[in-house]
Amino acid sequence: MAGRSTHTFVCPECRRSIEVDDAIRETLLETGCVVCGAPVTEEDVGSAPEMG
Repeated sequence: MAGRSTHTFVCPECRRSIEVDDAIRETLLETGCVVCGAPVTEEDVGSAPEMG
C-alpha cells in the first residue's frame, strides 16, 4: 500500500513507544494512551523517519 505513513508514539506518562499508522494515530489523539490512558497530544505522535 503506497503512501501509508507511520508515526512514532511516545506516551508522556508511561513512556511506552510504538509505531502507529494514520488511523491509530487519530485514535490515540482522541482516546489517549492504550497502555495507561494518559491524554495524547500532537507532539506525542511524531513522524517516523522515512526509509529510503
